[in-house]
Amino acid sequence: MGGCAHHQDTVDSLSDWYHHYQGGVISQQRPPPPGTHQPYPKIGLGPTRPPELPSPDLREDITADLEAQRELNQRQDAIMGTMPTAADIPPVPGHPVAGSQSASLQAADSPPAAAGGATGHGPATPKGARGMSTQPAPARDGNGQLLMPDVTTTVPDHPEAIPANLPAIAAAPPALPGVGGISLPDNAQRDGMDLPTYHLASPDDGDPVHFLPGSDQIEPGEEDVVDATVRQRGNRFVIVNGYGNAATATAEGQTAALNLAILRARTLTRLLLARGVPASRITVRAHAFGNGARLAIVR
Repeated sequence: MGGCAHHQDTVDSLSDWYHHYQGGVISQQRPPPPGTHQPYPKIGLGPTRPPELPSPDLREDITADLEAQRELNQRQDAIMGTMPTAADIPPVPGHPVAGSQSASLQAADSPPAAAGGATGHGPATPKGARGMSTQPAPARDGNGQLLMPDVTTTVPDHPEAIPANLPAIAAAPPALPGVGGISLPDNAQRDGMDLPTYHLASPDDGDPVHFLPGSDQIEPGEEDVVDATVRQRGNRFVIVNGYGNAATATAEGQTAALNLAILRARTLTRLLLARGVPASRITVRAHAFGNGARLAIVR
């Protein structure tokens, strides 16, 4: 046992010799990995059931989105080409010497040459000492510091004029038009019109149902909301509003969000059908913007 305590394989011996030959930090002993002297974890404390995974349809949508992003990156890389290196970057141009002029400015100031080297016009008149127009020097104070321009605020003496030809606001809505030979119904007048005794649920009505982030699986305990909706429904309609958590207003982002919203609405629809709600009494809606889903009863 004592002889085997310091046993090393051939590979280990060569690695130690090479590290010792290099010296420095690589020749020192490496620290032990974290948790070396801690007891082993108990296997019985691990999870006993598999985690809740999204539906196969949602996983196929996620895979399709990842493939589309990979193909887009490949196309962009093919269009952009290889990244430039330091050798491809041109050097920084040096500062011109005082009193000199660049070749491009000299060519711009000089007249065009005719065939055979003769010029069609006389000698060009320089614009300035360096072939450029001169500008006035900035104002400076006694110490040589630049002076900032004065900032003034002009207040108008008279207020802004209001147009006098504004249209008059009528005290009542205009009368209904009359057509000869056609009698209007009794409820044509808006005032006193009897409203129906029911209303359709809007996307913001109903009890919210929370889902796992980016998934069509409801969170634990959210089935109680479905049970409460089934008990309160009676024989009325149930509107299922699914939301897709859209983070952008682009067409691609809203398309992916609507797919998630439809899958979330389908999950709640299956739960309602399993609890005895007929399919003819369920209305499904999908919205790109919003969180989770909602179950609303048509009152």
